[in-house]
Amino acid sequence: MTAERYTIVFTGLLTDRKAGEYPYLTAGDTSEGSGSGTLHRGRPPRERMKREICLHDLPEYAREAVVKEYVKLWDL
Repeated sequence: MTAERYTIVFTGLLTDRKAGEYPYLTAGDTSEGSGSGTLHRGRPPRERMKREICLHDLPEYAREAVVKEYVKLWDL
């Protein structure tokens, strides 16, 4: 089991969300992630939101997970 190190919040024009709630992805601190993460809906835990970083600054496995979920969320 790995610790969840990254919390990625998807913001934007989503019709199926409540005010203040967003889909967010948690990704563990592992190079074995291969694009995996856990998608949640709601309010991301405040203690998990420490700082903002750019997509290209995430490790490759976390970027893969973000892109995979983004494509699903926006039906691309």
